[in-house]
Amino acid sequence: METPKATTQKAMASKLQKFLAIMGFYILLSYVLFPLGFFYLVERSLSSAGNGFVVGSLISVGLWYGFGRKMV
Repeated sequence: METPKATTQKAMASKLQKFLAIMGFYILLSYVLFPLGFFYLVERSLSSAGNGFVVGSLISVGLWYGFGRKMV
């Protein structure tokens, strides 16, 4: 039989794993997908990629406040 401490540690490890997966998704969204999307679909310039970074970051923050923090 597991002790309450072991059960708590497993629950915390599960929450940490879920948190890291969510943050990894937001990093991919902010730093890779949106800048590349803006670069290739809007205009092939660093300024456009920078705009994609800003938009991706804002969407990531919105997703975190809307969905992510309720999941952890």
